[in-house]
Formats: sequence, C-alpha cells, structure tokens
Amino acid sequence: MLVIDSHCANPAKARHAAADYVQHFCPWADRDAVTLVISELVGNAVRHTARGYWRLRLNSDHAQLIADVQDSSCAPPVPRPPGLSGGGMGWHIAADLTSKLTVLPTPEGKTIRAEWHAAA
Repeated sequence: MLVIDSHCANPAKARHAAADYVQHFCPWADRDAVTLVISELVGNAVRHTARGYWRLRLNSDHAQLIADVQDSSCAPPVPRPPGLSGGGMGWHIAADLTSKLTVLPTPEGKTIRAEWHAAA
C-alpha cells in the first residue's frame, strides 16, 4: 500500500509515486492511464477544496488496483460537457481510463475511488 497526502507531498510527487507503484506492483496496469487519472483526481482536490487537502491511497493485489483520493469537500464532482476553452474533460477522462470510478461520501468530505481490473 502507498499513502501520500498534501501535508508531505505535492501533486507531482503523487504522480511519480503512483507511476513507480504501478511499475513495481501492477505491471499489468497501464501506467500512463493510472498516472493521468491520479493527476486529474489530485488536481481536482487541490482546485475544488477550500484548503486544497488531499490524500492518495494505492492498494493492489494480483488482479486489481484501487486508487482512493480523499479530499475535504463534501460536494461530489459534477461532470460537465468538455469545452473548447478548457476544462470539463477530467471526469470523463478518468471514467474512460478506469474499470470503475465511484464517489464515496465520508464524514470529512469524500473519496473518489478509481479501480483497474486485470484482464482475465
């Protein structure tokens, strides 16, 4: 398991740590896809929370990788149509690059869970 939070790392460090984790523990997973999803989710936590707090947890077994990005906002993500002027694509990209993407409310805010499942 890997745990990183905004008290000891920035989003770039989270991306690099996620890429290293996938390379070592989930060679079946698309490292670039996982890194992009982590980047989107952590970036959204920084942008859309009052304090910019986030925590990334990666956990895996031989057939599944789970990335939880916790933040302090209770507001769920609001998917919006992508715009030519930028924005609106992150949630759609994350949904397309994962096996499953869910929002889990918590007493302190929410957790966005991204899952990747190995091909059978």
